Amino acid sequence: MTTSSDSSANQEAQDRAFLAQIARDFADGFNAGDVDRLMQYYGREYVDVNLRTPVQSHAERREYYLSVMRGGNIMLEVRPDDIQVRGDIALVRGTIILERTSGDATSRTELRYLEVAERTSVGGWRVIWGMDGPVQEYSP
Repeated sequence: MTTSSDSSANQEAQDRAFLAQIARDFADGFNAGDVDRLMQYYGREYVDVNLRTPVQSHAERREYYLSVMRGGNIMLEVRPDDIQVRGDIALVRGTIILERTSGDATSRTELRYLEVAERTSVGGWRVIWGMDGPVQEYSP
C-alpha cells in the first residue's frame, strides 16, 4: 500500500530529477549554441539580479543569451549542488564552471548560482529568478 508520504517523497524525487535535468539541458544547449534548448525552461518573465535592468521578458532573455553566445568561445559546466522543493517553488543552488578561450589561452572562472523555479500547470517547472557570482576566498 502506498501512503501519502510515499507519494510525496516520490513526487519530490521526480521534481529534483527534473530540476537537475534543466541544468544539464541549459549547459548542453549553451555549449551547442542552441538557444531554444536552454530557453525552454524559462518563464514568461525572468529576473536576473545581476543585470542593471533585471526584469526580462522571455524574448529579452533569449536575445541576452544569443548576444553572450555571439561573443563566442565560452563553454559551461553547470552542477546543481542542492535542490530544495517547497510546494510549487524550488531553489536550486550550484556551481558553474565557465571556460573562455581567446587565442591559445583559456581562462576558467568558478561561479556560484541560485535560481528560483516555479511549478506551472503547463510544462512543469520554469525558472523565474536567478543570480550568480564568482567564488570568493574567505580568510578571517
